[in-house]
Amino acid sequence: MPVQLDQTDNAIIKVLAKDGRKSFRQIARETGISTPTAKARFTRLVNIGFLKSVSLIFDWSKIDDNANLSSQVHSFVNINKSKVGKNMKIKLQCDLCEGLISGEAHVFRFAGYERFFCCTQCRAAYKEKYRGRIESLTKRYEE
Repeated sequence: MPVQLDQTDNAIIKVLAKDGRKSFRQIARETGISTPTAKARFTRLVNIGFLKSVSLIFDWSKIDDNANLSSQVHSFVNINKSKVGKNMKIKLQCDLCEGLISGEAHVFRFAGYERFFCCTQCRAAYKEKYRGRIESLTKRYEE
């Protein structure tokens, strides 16, 4: 199932589209959310693969072209002749088998990262395969 971007996600994207160098504090002030929320939402956009870097490079292949977009008029940001909109959905791929996630994603969160899986088996296999890295990152994150 694609991840639904909400007004907060879109507000962050719009602020970064104007100036990708803004701090999370500046983003929070301009969008009316807290600084930790701005950071968490930005991290989520990176983790789902929509934002590819701090320089705000979009992966437009992640857009779900089959999403049922509302016919209401929404504000859009024009970036490279593409549009970021309120009801845009992002296609997710399983972080283990790389298959398209068609239902609800099985999310694994650790050390500020989120990984998305198509099933519980892929999530368990990922945890086992990368157990050492996960433990190392978690230790560093907690320090």
